[in-house]
Amino acid sequence: MLHYGERGGWLNAEDLHLLEAFRRGEESAFTALVIKYREGIYRVARRMLGNHEDASDAAQEVFIRAHRALARFDGRSQVYTWLYRITLNLCLDARSRMARMPLLDDGELLRDVPASEGIAEQAEGRQVGRVVARAVNALPPRQRAMVVLRLYQDLPYQEIASIMGCAEGTVKATMFTALRKLRRTLTDAGVRAP
Repeated sequence: MLHYGERGGWLNAEDLHLLEAFRRGEESAFTALVIKYREGIYRVARRMLGNHEDASDAAQEVFIRAHRALARFDGRSQVYTWLYRITLNLCLDARSRMARMPLLDDGELLRDVPASEGIAEQAEGRQVGRVVARAVNALPPRQRAMVVLRLYQDLPYQEIASIMGCAEGTVKATMFTALRKLRRTLTDAGVRAP
């Protein structure tokens, strides 16, 4: 169930309850928010930064920043939207500092690839996963962020627009361009793109 936030936005009832409890001084409410959202935040950070250590550090930093700012959170967006925005901004800043390093570690990315029945299928799946990882790596940072949110986090365009601070049409246009680049890269690598 959604409730109207302080400054005009609909908030999840559970999140609203936790926000109110946090504002009353109940630290356990913040812990509950961390437990609820830490996996999604970590997955986005891992996709953006490429390895477990950097993603763990980023997720921890996201929650440190959120803790400092949560009392001022005005409810114009969902809590998870706000947390994803913090995550992406943190990751984009980190990526700009690490510009010369490869974006994703193939091994880290492939942990999400489901196991196939046979060894040959597993090997082929890993190879395709590496090609996809490299194709996502090659995208500009904002395109990469939108692809991660849409394809890996399955967020709707409207939520991505809110997280990225742009219009929904901008997200759709950017995704169109990014997916066209991914298809071209995958086709050039001999992978049949959807």
